[in-house]
Amino acid sequence: MTETAGNNDYSALFHNIKGIIFDFDGTLFNKALIPFFLIAAYPPDIFRIRKERLVRKRFAGCDYSSTEEYYKAFFTALGQACRHPPEHIQSWYFNHYMPRMIKVLKKHYKPRSGLVDFFRCDIPRIAIYSDYPLVKERIEALGLYPGQEILLYSPESFGAQKPATRPFLQIAGDLGIKPEEILVIGDREETDGLGAIRSGMRFFYLTDRKRPDHNRNRPKNEHPQGPSHLMYTGAWKDIIQLLKEKYG
Repeated sequence: MTETAGNNDYSALFHNIKGIIFDFDGTLFNKALIPFFLIAAYPPDIFRIRKERLVRKRFAGCDYSSTEEYYKAFFTALGQACRHPPEHIQSWYFNHYMPRMIKVLKKHYKPRSGLVDFFRCDIPRIAIYSDYPLVKERIEALGLYPGQEILLYSPESFGAQKPATRPFLQIAGDLGIKPEEILVIGDREETDGLGAIRSGMRFFYLTDRKRPDHNRNRPKNEHPQGPSHLMYTGAWKDIIQLLKEKYG
């Protein structure tokens, strides 16, 4: 990072921020090699795992307004891709695939450095919004126990997938905070970032690249109180340092 975390160039990112929405996969932990570990845990499922990832991409931004309608559509599509009835594939998903993901997280992954200590700080209102279900179980598999004050959300919470805006706005309502007072931290521009920006929130794009482009997509700060839509790019060490300086 060419600028220090405390540099004024980054002050606008946290201006008037009262709440944070964290993505989960790839944000609270480095998800590198997770498809490999999921397949290695049970190689016969390689076809289903690949199809699940492809179907999930097709559902990006879809909003079915209810959990029931969302899962009906999702498992119908996944069942067709896997050539199985929706009921069969839904049973596999919740009784085999997701429990296996929890075991993989517990065995191979740890939370990002400094995250445990950060959750103990005097922090603002926080939510974690994941692309997959069983958020509480997967967070605990990493050894994180954020407590009841941190709200947890997943696709079944809304019957929608990122970057649909309704879930982001609903989270803001649950936190009791205006969208423009929320910072979203995530590792995917096309889901976390787009959902945040469309909802009027600020976004920190987390990348594990050795040399992230910190000026990428950074709008000009033309408003005296800071821009209403702001996106920064950086590594985990950058954002955790900023968070600790602000709330530690």
